[in-house]
Amino acid sequence: MGAATSLATLGLSALLGQQKKSRANDLIEADRVQNAQEIKLRQSIERRQREQQLARALAAARARAGSAGVGSYRGAADAIVSGLKRQARTEQAEADAEARLALQGNDTKAALRQRNNLLDQQGSVLGQGARVLGGLAGGSLLD
Repeated sequence: MGAATSLATLGLSALLGQQKKSRANDLIEADRVQNAQEIKLRQSIERRQREQQLARALAAARARAGSAGVGSYRGAADAIVSGLKRQARTEQAEADAEARLALQGNDTKAALRQRNNLLDQQGSVLGQGARVLGGLAGGSLLD
């Protein structure tokens, strides 16, 4: 009778552990999604700020060229404008790469947390199973 009770306890513990793991994985996934949304929102805000900064820099460059009497067609002003645009594209590419890395890091951390959660749960069940089997080895199956 004792063996059946121990095995039933082990089964119940495994089931409860599985439910706990599932809830923990749900929380990890929710955290991953929230972090990804924050990264994307931050990227969107920074992109908008860079676009506004570029527009201001272009307007200022054109105004300086105009006040200096430099023509804006195929001249120094065009070189300045294309340089500012090239710089803005480079900065945007760097920011996009940084955001991709942040998203990948976020996914990796979540996967590791889920893996560790699974390993913790399996270790707990294995430990309980070893205790039950150890107890059975010392007594009769009919106890």
